[in-house]
Amino acid sequence: MHWILWVAAFLGVHIPILTLLGDRILGVATPKVIRWVWVPGGLALAVVLVAAGFVDRGLVELVGWGAAGGAVATVALDVVRLFGYHVLRSFPADMPTIFGLLALGLGPRLQENTLAEMVRRLAQTDPVTRRRMLEERLLALSKLPEPLRASVIRGMRKGLQGLPEGRREELVQAQLGVLAAMPGEVRRRILRAMDLAMAEAAEPVYAQPRGLPRIPMGVARELLAAAIPKTASESGVSWATVLAVGYGWHLLNGLGFGVAYTLLFGQGTWALALGWGLFIWAGMMVTMPIMMPAIRFPMPGFLVVPFVAHVAMAGPIGYFALKASPLAHAASLLAGVLSR
Repeated sequence: MHWILWVAAFLGVHIPILTLLGDRILGVATPKVIRWVWVPGGLALAVVLVAAGFVDRGLVELVGWGAAGGAVATVALDVVRLFGYHVLRSFPADMPTIFGLLALGLGPRLQENTLAEMVRRLAQTDPVTRRRMLEERLLALSKLPEPLRASVIRGMRKGLQGLPEGRREELVQAQLGVLAAMPGEVRRRILRAMDLAMAEAAEPVYAQPRGLPRIPMGVARELLAAAIPKTASESGVSWATVLAVGYGWHLLNGLGFGVAYTLLFGQGTWALALGWGLFIWAGMMVTMPIMMPAIRFPMPGFLVVPFVAHVAMAGPIGYFALKASPLAHAASLLAGVLSR
């Protein structure tokens, strides 16, 4: 086993997965990562595989079978996932379409449009509910860091501008009334953020606002259903491009999970493959609420469809891994342990 080549291959196939986590959790903009990490990382991985072709052909075979398993596993997962999304309404959005917008640099605009849709929905509520929601959100808004506060208010302004004049005036008056009843420091923070939001030269904030009241997943689904296509349309990006980029990234994630399995376990076993699928599912359950902090996921109901999807994903990964030769199996990290 050539450790340097193994480690380089293992790290290389995880770049797309780590990019998604970095974008949604740490606010690291995906287009920059694609330019400065994906391109050199892809070239480095190609060099590693060429070098392995001379000194460790087993490693090349592991990557090949892992990629094949990951590709078919992605299709199997999507059969369940898309049924869950379209029929059972088990997800807030078709996630690869969000991946596409992120990769195209449209994350801040999507966030802004989602907030604008939230304002539109707020304007349609009864006065009591509207006041309660405004109180909760303005108080939470005042606690955000200043750039994020202004970014949220920009989205709210966009929503206000899209309302009919009468309803817009009604919502503005309700907001002013709520602000007037709040402590002076809260008012000052909100008003300062409003001034910053008015500045046309203000740079968009990439990070997500964390700490605002969470909304039910069903409501989030309705907001995103309007905000996602609107974001693509406003940006002049075709829907086909969003899908191609998003599903391409989604496939790379699947390839990464498949290759990681063979690099770790070689041929593995059916039990290990199932455990790998459940491990990925558990990771998704932990990270999804962190990556989408504005949504209140319906637990435990939200667990079921992803669970079935990742069990389906485990089958192809396990099947293709078992096709690896003894030479390839020996190149995996845990070959010695599994061969005992």
